[in-house]
Amino acid sequence: MSIKSGKNHYAIPGIIISLLINIAVINAQKVPISFEAYHGYTGTIDYLKKVNAAYPGITELMTIGESTMGRPIHVLVITGMNKGTTIDRHIELRNKRKENIQNVPAMKIHQGKPGHFIGGSTHGNEYTGTEVCLYIIDKLVSAYGNDETITKLIDSRAFYICPMINPDGVYNSVEKGIAQRANSMNKDDDEDGRINEDGPDDIDGDGFITSFRYRDTEGMYVIDDEDPRLMIRLGRDEKTDKQRYSVIREDIDNDKDGKRGEDYESGIDLNRNYPESWWKDDGFAGGSGTYPLSAPETHAMAEFFTNYRNILMAQFYHTSGGFTYRPMGTAPHSRLNPADVAVFDFIMGKKYLEIIGEEVPEAWLYPEKLDQYRKELQGSDADTYSKSRGYELPRGWRVSYNEEGDKRYGYGMATDWLYAQYGIYSITTELWNPEADIPGLEVRDDENRRAAVERALLKYQDDRYDGKLFIDWKSFRHPELGEGETGGWISRYSRNNALPGEPLLNVCEKHWQFELFRASLLPEIIIKDLKTNIIYSGNTSEGTAKRDNDEFRVETGKGKGRYNIIEITATIENTGALATNLADGEELPGNRQDVAWLVAERNNIEFLEGRPFVSLGSLGGREKIPGVSNNPSKKEVKWIIAVRDNTPLKIVVSSLKGGTVYQEINVK
Repeated sequence: MSIKSGKNHYAIPGIIISLLINIAVINAQKVPISFEAYHGYTGTIDYLKKVNAAYPGITELMTIGESTMGRPIHVLVITGMNKGTTIDRHIELRNKRKENIQNVPAMKIHQGKPGHFIGGSTHGNEYTGTEVCLYIIDKLVSAYGNDETITKLIDSRAFYICPMINPDGVYNSVEKGIAQRANSMNKDDDEDGRINEDGPDDIDGDGFITSFRYRDTEGMYVIDDEDPRLMIRLGRDEKTDKQRYSVIREDIDNDKDGKRGEDYESGIDLNRNYPESWWKDDGFAGGSGTYPLSAPETHAMAEFFTNYRNILMAQFYHTSGGFTYRPMGTAPHSRLNPADVAVFDFIMGKKYLEIIGEEVPEAWLYPEKLDQYRKELQGSDADTYSKSRGYELPRGWRVSYNEEGDKRYGYGMATDWLYAQYGIYSITTELWNPEADIPGLEVRDDENRRAAVERALLKYQDDRYDGKLFIDWKSFRHPELGEGETGGWISRYSRNNALPGEPLLNVCEKHWQFELFRASLLPEIIIKDLKTNIIYSGNTSEGTAKRDNDEFRVETGKGKGRYNIIEITATIENTGALATNLADGEELPGNRQDVAWLVAERNNIEFLEGRPFVSLGSLGGREKIPGVSNNPSKKEVKWIIAVRDNTPLKIVVSSLKGGTVYQEINVK
């Protein structure tokens, strides 16, 4: 196919095919969505409910908990609800609870598939993550039945998408216009007998809570020479002859105790409230909250991940920087198994850097030369951990642990918790990098790079949004601080989040592509080469069969009926890219090895060779991981059984994180 232009013909079939697919997906979109404005809490809840109603065959909207203020924490499950199976549909519960006591609830169909979790807005003022979650939801459900690759992924995997881990923070940040990183808490911070009575205020009554700047000889800001709208923060000991200012959020002393904003709804940092390394080495608390999982939001996350152990991939979206953290932040590189490091860096990290357009380290491009790179680093000023790996981590794919200073970044962090305690490939992506996500953004060279970017963003919002994202400074007399000016960025459009429209869409598309890639890495279990061999067949329905070395003895009893001794063999294979567990995943509490069962009516089968179930270990993947000896991706299983009559037989393979499959046996 070609497009004619004058005398020249330009062959672009790939572009045309892609365009046709996109048109088909748009036409299939049952719930339209736009990214010209942030959805906030209200818009997100509305969208999730509409998607669930429009796509009942591939979605389930779960409420996994509530925030402090009673707002639901939703997870939208996307998977083929009529595709797949679970172990409890085939293996009878052996030790049922007593009468009138509720038994273990039946597994949901998606618990029998490898799971992929994506979460946004752990920090309420980082709602770009919420928007990316909604974008991914739209891409998945709209493509189902229209795009073969995505349809297969949805049928064979389970996507768990939680757009707002911190719904109170999102509501306050977007709907109320009060940027709130933490969750909400009903707490008397200033111990005056009242709760949350002194928070930010719209002091000038213009409908926005922006900033108030006022002259202050001890202030840490000066007005920018190039753009007087911009306030430049001075260094701690920096000298200046310019007029100094202090800049605060719009606020007054509501409770008349001489303080401003000391008792408002903001609570704790949720990404410091998880169990992993919450305690300091000296035994004192290091993380946030009164104890690990003390916040209702993190408690809900813990219950969710404990119930859905099928999850092997996890992503937590934050917003500032345009890079990804992989584990660890609470512990050094030596805490990770080298095989997991290889998957994170050589497979995921390489792909992520390619997507965001950053240079890939040579060691990741040519892993066969890793020993050479390791030797070259020994004489450099690289840190100890980089020397042991054979490469320094790039800007776009890093760890939060301070490898140069050999210090932990924080305590009680979600990514480390899921990796270390649940055996999950968990990462945290800081989504927004205006220099990369706004094509053509003109950022001039300046020693103060932050100020240069801020100037460029101000000009961009002037041109693209008619200046409506920034309130020009205007005189205002503060009741406590005196003369000054109110103005600045409207809170929801501050530098923390991707600007709506094209910049936000650029962020969404990049990270949709990356999560689509990660989903393609998940394991896929199949049963193949199933063979049966009838060793003996006779009319001995009341008989018993016993094995004596290589001979079988059948003792007949009363009655008549067919009695078969059968040899059954099969191959269990993981055709997915990655193994069914992390390197040490099967050893973690709550995880387990993969298992193959031979299932029949219990009273009609005797196992002469082999047990009812065979442990398979963890099946390796087909992807060659540099520097790692993969576990075998397939295992042979064999049983010799005595079975009565025409008892139905089937093989059931259950992998906690690789999924459950079965195949009925046709004895020949």
